[in-house]
Amino acid sequence: MTRIYSALSLFKEGLAGQTGWKQAWRSPEPKPSYDAIVIGGGGHGLATAYYLAKNHGITRVAVLEKG
Repeated sequence: MTRIYSALSLFKEGLAGQTGWKQAWRSPEPKPSYDAIVIGGGGHGLATAYYLAKNHGITRVAVLEKG
């Protein structure tokens, strides 16, 4: 399913308190183990996970976000 995020829909959801969005990501079950766990899914956390995968070949990385 393709989602379309237009300026109008962003503005409308902003006025409505962000209550009309449907979940756009999946919630997978955790794996038994990981090579690295990154706390925080912001820019720094995602960049860290990318750096670990690209430069060190560590692909079993969990990025945890409180939300």
